[in-house]
Amino acid sequence: MRSPVHRPRHLAPQFGRTAIYRVRIKARDEAEADLICDALGLALEPETTAAGLVETERGWFAEGYYTDEPTEAALRAVLARALASDAGRLAIEIEALADRNWVKESLEALPPVRAGRFVVHGRHDRDRIPANAIGIEIEAGLAFGTGHHGTTLGCLMAIGRLLKQRRIRRPLDIGTGTGVLAIAVARALRVPVVATDIDPIAVETTRENLVKNGAAGLVRVVRANGADCALVRAGQPYDLVIANILARPLVALAPRLRPLMAPGAAVVLSGLLVGQRREVEAAYRAQDCVVLFRIVRDGWMTLGLEAR
Repeated sequence: MRSPVHRPRHLAPQFGRTAIYRVRIKARDEAEADLICDALGLALEPETTAAGLVETERGWFAEGYYTDEPTEAALRAVLARALASDAGRLAIEIEALADRNWVKESLEALPPVRAGRFVVHGRHDRDRIPANAIGIEIEAGLAFGTGHHGTTLGCLMAIGRLLKQRRIRRPLDIGTGTGVLAIAVARALRVPVVATDIDPIAVETTRENLVKNGAAGLVRVVRANGADCALVRAGQPYDLVIANILARPLVALAPRLRPLMAPGAAVVLSGLLVGQRREVEAAYRAQDCVVLFRIVRDGWMTLGLEAR
């Protein structure tokens, strides 16, 4: 009997959330399952914790996971926008699941993720990393940031691009999650990095990952609300600021981050959907930052900017 093949596509950048309701929708083929998956993954109401594709003996399915039980009417409204009149024929299954760390279970079997010279991998792939790559070992857990999410991947790509163009000496990572971005910068440049996160689980996870990746002597991580802490103030001015959080916090942080930046500092922002780009860009343009480039992965946007 053939085992189901799971392909996680959208994972929400939030900490410690355990999905307990699964929605499964039968599709005609892989292409339609992919379309439904995108509709579920990018929906804000009901807010999807994760979405993915599943191939079984019965065919292709799209799945969505939720912390609160979604209604069939709300789900059909999302599908109607994606599939128009054809959405009515879809059968929707809503199932309550046992409370468990589904993120860890979903990601454990995924292959390493490569973004330029960075390769994010689990312990089981430690021996498969190319000699010319910077391997970053991150296990799936409660804190967000394994490299499989479009925001983390976009940030790694942006960092790799900027490091080819600039000499970075004072990096700051806001909302560090698992520490993957701070580790990437520290390992690539061998310079001290300041990192913060509002979530205590994320701070603890980052500290563990720093030791695992040989970066404990380079990255200082502290629990803080954005940039509001003595460690961040003491390390300014920064020539690279990374913030992979969500669109609204990014907008609110703009006037507080700008005074911490050196003239000409590079800025990497992510955690925003493509449709939220203009709002975030406007907030940073108001702080005399200009857009250098944009990267889109799985419906999520990463912005590269420069402080003037």
